[in-house]
Amino acid sequence: MSLDLVSNITQVLSTSLVSRIASSLGLDKTLTEKALQAGIPGLLAAFTSLVSRPNGAQALNGAIARQQPTLLSSLGSMLGGSTQSSIIESGTNTLTSLLGSANTSALTNAVGQYAGIGNAGSKSLMGLLGPVVMGVLGQQQRASGLDATGLASLLNSQKDKIASALPAGFSNYLSDTGILDGLGAGTRSASAATDYSGSSRPSYSTTPPPTPRFSERSGSPYSQSWGWVLPALAALLIGGLAWNWFARPRPTETAANPPPATAPASTGTSTGAAGLGPMPASFAALDNLRGIKVGDVDVGTQIANAETSMRSAVASVQDVSSAQAAMAPLTNSANDFVRLSKLLDQLPAQSRKTVVNTITATRPALDQVFDKALAIPGVSAIIKPTIDKVHSQFDALTTA
Repeated sequence: MSLDLVSNITQVLSTSLVSRIASSLGLDKTLTEKALQAGIPGLLAAFTSLVSRPNGAQALNGAIARQQPTLLSSLGSMLGGSTQSSIIESGTNTLTSLLGSANTSALTNAVGQYAGIGNAGSKSLMGLLGPVVMGVLGQQQRASGLDATGLASLLNSQKDKIASALPAGFSNYLSDTGILDGLGAGTRSASAATDYSGSSRPSYSTTPPPTPRFSERSGSPYSQSWGWVLPALAALLIGGLAWNWFARPRPTETAANPPPATAPASTGTSTGAAGLGPMPASFAALDNLRGIKVGDVDVGTQIANAETSMRSAVASVQDVSSAQAAMAPLTNSANDFVRLSKLLDQLPAQSRKTVVNTITATRPALDQVFDKALAIPGVSAIIKPTIDKVHSQFDALTTA
């Protein structure tokens, strides 16, 4: 059987492992699966484009060599643990170094929009996926004794399979990024198969292109004798549309240019991850903190991720069972939030004020999610101690 990188990576991410990834990131399992269906071939496409550029293959080869050799076998035990955040951060930094900030953000945003998991959820997921994809590439390198040039040849040999694995409609999110350029003509056939119903492919199996219609085959009698039919039908259609346009009653200016729909002024929200409803404006403002660092630690990004993950984890609570499942991601995010908040004293006064004010502004929206979960019978005893810990840190920030 010929090598299929997409299938190999998919097999590493078993159903049980995907469930654990979704739980540890506070994401819906079904949406996480959909995100991976796009993220795996999307990332391979980006790497294929990378190795076509000068020194790209050497850069990818070096990044793969620096991956933890045991990551693939130990990933399950790392999820929800103290090392999860460092894996995500390292994976994100590596992707940014290889693909550039713009392309990494474009791919991450595309996966988040396509799957409906939001930008924050997609960043964390892609931060985990990057090391997994590079780990599988590393396995293939070692098994075949490939150098940087061999790695580039390996990716180039997979172009058609990667293009076929791109879910219907996903290519549209990357049309102007250059991420898919390395796949060449393969992406055109994938884009042509766009499913406008928005559904995703159930698997990564390669689907053969549809058989051309007789009228499309070169030298067919149909193309020679009936070649005038399509132009004639097109002319009739255009004429009918023109008649309909000029003959129908003309709408008034008001109807032709209706005022744009305006969201209620009281919401102050933007679209959030599926299952969470609209994202409060205060949470959207957390993105403004990204890039604020204490030494080498991007404390702004990590705080934004921690708060967003806490909100996602608690919002997933519907009963005692889901509360227990949410405890691991909630605890990890809460611990990260407390730890990072203690670093803020190392920031310049103005930067610290900006961060504290932005964090404090999120408390009402976060408390609303907390209170809803705490009101569920039997849930308070499970999650309240962790929520109290978060509340204590909010109090410390506002009184410091």
